[in-house]
Amino acid sequence: MRVFSYLPGLIAAGLGVALTGLPALPGRAQTAPARCNLVLAGRVADHEAGMALLGATARLLETGEVSTTDSAGNYHFHVCAGTYHLEVSFVGYRSESAELRVTTAVVRNFQLHPDAVQLAGTIVRGQVATAPPTQATAVLGGRALAATRGQSLGEALLNVSGVAAIQTGPNVFKPMIHGLHSNRVALLNNGVRQEGQQWGQDHGPEIDPFVASQMTVVKGAAGVRYGADAIGGAVLVQPAALPDSAGTTGQVHLVGASNNGLGAASATVQGAPRRLPALAWRVQGTVRRAGLTRTPDYWISSSTLAEYNYSAAVGWRAQRWGVEAFMSQYNARLGLYPVPENWNLTARGSSVAPLPASFTYELERPYQQIQHTLFKLSGFYKLNGWGGRVGLTLAQQADNRGEYDKYRPRNDNVANKNLPELDYRNQTTTADLRWEPRLPGNWGGELGLSGTYQDNTYRPGSRFFIPYYTNVAAGAYALGHWRPGPWLLEVGLRLDRRSLDTRRPTRASGAFAVVREDFAFTTPAASAGVVREFGPHVTLRADASLLQRAPAANERASQGVHNGIYEEGYDITRPAGAPALGPETARSAAFSLSWHDHPRLNGELTVYQSQIQNYIYQTPVPPVLDIRGLFPSYRFQQTDARFRGLDLLVAYRVARPLTLGLKAATVVERDLRQDDYLILAPADRLEGWVRYEAPAGKVKEGSSASHRVRGFYAQLGIQSVGRQTRVPRDNEVRDYQPSPPGYWLCGAEIGGTLRLAAHTPVEISVTATNLLNTSYRDYLNRYRYFLDEMGRNLTLRLRVPLAFGAPKT
Repeated sequence: MRVFSYLPGLIAAGLGVALTGLPALPGRAQTAPARCNLVLAGRVADHEAGMALLGATARLLETGEVSTTDSAGNYHFHVCAGTYHLEVSFVGYRSESAELRVTTAVVRNFQLHPDAVQLAGTIVRGQVATAPPTQATAVLGGRALAATRGQSLGEALLNVSGVAAIQTGPNVFKPMIHGLHSNRVALLNNGVRQEGQQWGQDHGPEIDPFVASQMTVVKGAAGVRYGADAIGGAVLVQPAALPDSAGTTGQVHLVGASNNGLGAASATVQGAPRRLPALAWRVQGTVRRAGLTRTPDYWISSSTLAEYNYSAAVGWRAQRWGVEAFMSQYNARLGLYPVPENWNLTARGSSVAPLPASFTYELERPYQQIQHTLFKLSGFYKLNGWGGRVGLTLAQQADNRGEYDKYRPRNDNVANKNLPELDYRNQTTTADLRWEPRLPGNWGGELGLSGTYQDNTYRPGSRFFIPYYTNVAAGAYALGHWRPGPWLLEVGLRLDRRSLDTRRPTRASGAFAVVREDFAFTTPAASAGVVREFGPHVTLRADASLLQRAPAANERASQGVHNGIYEEGYDITRPAGAPALGPETARSAAFSLSWHDHPRLNGELTVYQSQIQNYIYQTPVPPVLDIRGLFPSYRFQQTDARFRGLDLLVAYRVARPLTLGLKAATVVERDLRQDDYLILAPADRLEGWVRYEAPAGKVKEGSSASHRVRGFYAQLGIQSVGRQTRVPRDNEVRDYQPSPPGYWLCGAEIGGTLRLAAHTPVEISVTATNLLNTSYRDYLNRYRYFLDEMGRNLTLRLRVPLAFGAPKT
């Protein structure tokens, strides 16, 4: 797609706007030109008594400038000629706003009406502000998170710049940060590192996104803070804090989609008793169900899903200590497309005819059945003096994964039991101790210890794929930062010791035997970062790191058919006498420039490089034929690799209600030993959108207009994904089909808040994806050899807040 040949120019243009466009922003207060030195002033007083209101706030909505009234109630601005919306507010009074056209000096006085408000008792809690991260991070929260409700976690994270996904059909999305995924991306669920069967490319995150009030993506190596595996970054799934005020509240989310008939409902109820304000609790549950997914031309066979999840938390928080217990369970059945037996019998480059299907909610083979249970107990204690704060987290996770093949076993007695052909059982216990001392001056930091005991087995009688293994790990880290004025300097060190004991069946000289192998690695990690703030809007970040990752059991010794694909570990096929799979060593650096909290222009540019010695990756090899059919085959290999790329995000508010946005990402992956490209890298992506947000207006209580939609917004977007041309020279031999063509997609969204008769604000939105019903295939979908992607889809989302026992207004 030719648009990507212009990508560097578009990025340069975006930076040019950031560096040169600001002085020309309309409405920005300036003192040099005479036309921008016009006075806008006035007095704010009480309507009844006429007395001046000291400390009232006057805000220009176009520029974000604020003026606080003096003892005489006066405010003033120096502005350019133009039209402005001025909002005046004061505690205990109803806010007022006015539209003013400024061509000469303007005086506008306000007389505010008292607002009868009964103030409830308030508890104020404080804590030391945490240092800003030295790495580029992206937060998905608020309205942006609400727009993803009903999607899986991996699919929701696609809205973050620099994040792609390895797909397996329409139901499984595996997050990929800057080209790295699976064992190189740490997932933290409510502060606990997610442990289970996340090693598989077709194993999506076993986390309910409805639990989260915010998702944070750390883009770049984060091994010191989050563990040795976080070479590519980390995803933090963070629930809201437990309530700290008396009463019972909640919310209900309802989602419906047109393409696959998806329906989702999630409810949360939380509260704190009035007689025990230190006690708080929360319960939450989610149900999600979908039928077959439809491409523009056909239904995708066996693509249904059924999911139900729940969580609960209870906590006690005193002045100096607190404790919280949390549990959650994720349950899902995810349909997988049955790979046709003759998929490789067609000519290269042609499509395989899809299996015939008609819409249904029935779940048919093949599919995954997953259950992930988490128990967590955490607490903290504040020490005197420089002792700071000590925190401890204990967690137990149980992960059960069953994978059902396309066909049942030939033995009728076994087939009638309907057992999974692959049946994994993973038990993990983790402990994390963290100490944050209160250091003098501008110094700060933390020390931590962590331990993991993990036992992975599979049900006797199920087919072998990965070995039994026991994984024991212990780690210690130290982070320190110094923050003199606008600077922040941070350094970190970590050391992990991991012992992996594997047991796998084999046949030697025709006899069955069990091969037991023990591996132990000590892996260091070090990082350094700097943050420099230039005023309230510009922040520069730079970081560098060195860390190692020990290979996982599947990378070593997996062997067999797994969700319609044959896979082999590195040690299974290595020549006799060749060294076993060794650890990866990653050297990473990143630079980020962000322009934030500006009334007009906001954005971020991140450039990065990671060089990984002994990089472990999967590559296609000739297909495997057995009695069940012909299977695409992948094998783990090791090389030296380099990843270079950039992310760009820019949003510019053209006028008060209108915003333009641009997002772009590119990553170049090289095999340094072969001086060639790596296979299965994300293609270049470019997105643009225009968003309209209706200005807030005053509505008199009791009027019919009070029931209208408030906060109305509408957005139209276009996404372009290029054809992946950066493939190995022998890609015609190594891959089964050429890279699919690039594609353009159009999407739209409208929404707002509907205030019902009982004054309940209902948030409502309608989202359209693939609006033009385009047929396309994505290079990172493992089923791209057989299937198109989802066609047009309309999604309706409702959020209804709940207030139990609250007085009606």
